[in-house]
Formats: sequence, structure tokens, C-alpha cells
Amino acid sequence: MSRARTTPVATGSGHPAPNRFFAEYRTLMRVPGFWRLATIGMTSKLAASMTSLSMLLLVSSACSYGTAGLAVSCSTLGQGLTAPLRGRLIDHYPVRPVLLSCLAAHLTATTAVILTVRSGGNATAVCSLAAAVGATAPPVAVMMRSVWHSVTTSTTLNTAMALDASMMGAALIVGPVLAGWLSLSFSPLLPCAAITAVTVVTVALVVVNSSAALVPSAAAGHWLGPLMSSPLRRLLAADAIFVMAVTAMDVVLPVYARQVQAAELTGLYLGSLAVGSVVGSFTLGMATKRPPRGLALPVLLGLFALGCAALAVAARLSPMAVLTVCPVAGLVIGSLFAVLRTTGGDLAPPGQVTETMSWLSTLDMVGGAAGAAVFAHLADAKGSPTALVLVPVLIMMAAVVSWRVRPRQRR
Repeated sequence: MSRARTTPVATGSGHPAPNRFFAEYRTLMRVPGFWRLATIGMTSKLAASMTSLSMLLLVSSACSYGTAGLAVSCSTLGQGLTAPLRGRLIDHYPVRPVLLSCLAAHLTATTAVILTVRSGGNATAVCSLAAAVGATAPPVAVMMRSVWHSVTTSTTLNTAMALDASMMGAALIVGPVLAGWLSLSFSPLLPCAAITAVTVVTVALVVVNSSAALVPSAAAGHWLGPLMSSPLRRLLAADAIFVMAVTAMDVVLPVYARQVQAAELTGLYLGSLAVGSVVGSFTLGMATKRPPRGLALPVLLGLFALGCAALAVAARLSPMAVLTVCPVAGLVIGSLFAVLRTTGGDLAPPGQVTETMSWLSTLDMVGGAAGAAVFAHLADAKGSPTALVLVPVLIMMAAVVSWRVRPRQRR
């Protein structure tokens, strides 16, 4: 069996010949425990991607859609506000008791919101419990990005973050479809049961194997934690503006489809953006040559701005032109999420990587909320083509903010 292995062919310079197409992923797969880490990352993302729609369908089955939408907002707000705190707990205390405590509180809150909805509880109680569901969610997905930082080298980290972004993109496609199918075909309770089962399995995969856990840091830093870092604050601002732009496209494109009497293309617009994002981030993971760490973020933001500018031009032409450009405009979205996480981990103070990743997640939610509110109003008041023109401007603002961010080099 050992003779069946392929030995790299030496070049004239004495170095191995260039690796084949998937060489970067094959190198990542040699990281000890790769498949277990990838499985934990994927299951944690799948559960998170199902949560909002499951909450909406559960609450709307017994309450008004207004109450259901407010419950989803409260759940997201609870998760976003507490994410840095839960990340700090992961950084400074043993992982097992933190995750198990979060899981126990999360299961209690989930059960309480189900019982309250089924018994016809008032909107205040439902929304308060929904906020508790978000606030107690075990932070496994964020923690796994810290784990990748601790088990990879500088080269394999880029591929790991690209894989993480690809899995997140795939989960955002599969999760809502699965939640909707379970709820509408069987029962609104079934998506919640599926999320609970996946969450329990994910936490169990972490806590039963110590190698997936991070070593807690005993250092007592400033109460602001990683926010003391000026480059990191600029990165967080760039992240919020970038996510605001991504959400703007998600909001404006359906409005555009309705305004041009092509509502049937709405799902195709958003789906093609998502597919382009997954393909782009997966391709980034295969790249053997990348821009320097300090330039990768502004370069990718510039490419994203060009794609969105092409989308704005296509909107002036025809709905089918927009559909053609959507996958191209989405190509670097996943890659940008990957680079933002990689750079954030490099900028994180020692022992504060998980909290830093949590701040990035919180700023994602802030940017998403701002993008949805602002651009929905712009698309309605000024027209969707005008709103699309402003998206590249927003992206270039993010590029300017990120220009001076210089991450530390990793070995």
C-alpha cells in the first residue's frame, strides 16, 4: 500500500513541483482532527441558519406576524448583545462548563418560548423569552474559528477560514429551506426540535473531546478587551460597513424585482448571489498565491465594489441582465468574510481570539440591521436602481477604513 502513494516530482531548483488543484485543502486535511473540527463547524452553522425562520414560523403559528417579526428581532438582539460576553467566557474559562451552562439555559429558554406560544402567552412574554433564546445560544460556531487559529499555520489558516465561509454560505442556503419544509409540511415545532437536536450533538462533539477545546487564558486585561486595539476597531468598522452593503443587496434586489414586475426572479437573484459567494470562498481556499495580508481586504472590497457597480448598471438594462450579473457580484462575499475573520484573529490580543470573533459577529448584526433599514427606505423612496448605485459607494468606504489595517504575521 505504501508504494501506491505519489511522491512529489522534484524541479530543477530542488523544490517540489507545484501541487495539484486541491493541494491547499489536502494540506488542511492533514491537520489532526480535521474531519471532527469540520463537522462541528458545519453543524453549528446549520443550527444557526435555521433559527430565525424557525422562530418566525413558530410564533406566527399562534400569534400575529408582527409579534413573530418582533420575536425574531429580539432573539437576534439578544444574541448580538451578549456574543462578546460569551466569547470572553470561552477565552478565560474552561470550555466544557461554559458550553454546558449555555446549553442548559438555551434549552430552558427554548422550551419556555414554545410553551408560552402554545398556551397563547402575550407578546411581551414571547419576545422576552425569544431574546433569552438568542442570548444563551452556545457560541460553538464562533469558538471553532478560534480553534482553527490555534491548530493551523499561516498558510492553512487562510484555507480554513475560506472553508468556514463556504460552510456558512452553504448553511444559509440549506438551513432556511430545511426549516421551512419541516414547519410547513409537518409542524412548526419540528424545526425547533431539529435545531435543539443539532445543538446538543454539536456541543457534545466539543465537550467529549478535549482537543477541540481552547486553553483558557489567565491574563486579566482591560475591561474593553480587544476593543483597546485601534487596528481592530478599524477592522470592526469595515466589517459593519461591508455587511451593511451585503444586506443592502439582499433587501434592494427583491424590491427591484417587484418594481419591474419580475417578482418571480427574487429567489433566483438571492440564490445566485449565495451560490457565487460559496464558489468564490471555496476557490479562495484553493489559491496558492494571495495578496499580502495587509492588502487582501482592500483589494477584495475593491473587486466587490466593481461587481456591485456592474449590478447597478445591469439594473438599468433589464431584469435578466441583473440575474446574469448576480453570481459575479457575489463571488467575493464569502472570501471577504473569510479574510475579515483571518485578519481579526491575527489582530486579536493573546487569549482573546474568541471574544474578537464574537465582536465581528456582533458587528455583522449591527451592519445587517442598518443595511436593511436604510436601503429598504431608499429603494422605496428613490427607486431600487438608485439604491443599488449607492452600494458600491458604501463598499469603497469600507475599503478606505480597512486600508491601514495591518495584521501581525503568523508562523
